[in-house]
Amino acid sequence: MKKSIIDALVEHHEEIRDLMEKGSNNREAFLRLKKHLDIHHQIEEDILLSKLNEMDGIKDESLESQEEHFVLNMLLLDLADFPIDHKRWPVKYKVMSEIIEHHLDEEEEDLFPEAKEMLEKSVLEEMGTKFIELKEKQMQVL
Repeated sequence: MKKSIIDALVEHHEEIRDLMEKGSNNREAFLRLKKHLDIHHQIEEDILLSKLNEMDGIKDESLESQEEHFVLNMLLLDLADFPIDHKRWPVKYKVMSEIIEHHLDEEEEDLFPEAKEMLEKSVLEEMGTKFIELKEKQMQVL
């Protein structure tokens, strides 16, 4: 059975949540989290959000999601260069984690249900196949 992009993204969200728990005081775990988020944002934008950005009724939600990706990328870049043993690291990490959690929840509760209503099941499944293939390929490269 084919997996829709919505199901594939939600599964990846769960991986990201697990990585967030491990990355707060572990540089390698943080870097794995960053890699997952970098790949997740890029592919989600290329496959799903680019399509939704063209559709009335969901475009604003989609563009908001994209802007949140931009903010998260800035936070990830800041933390990637920040010493993990600095007293501000846990605070920075906590703020980033809260923003990630808010973003994931908002996509799952608002954007994805709307996308499911607006796009054909076959299109969602086609996008899901593409997401999974690209994610697996890019996870191996970096």
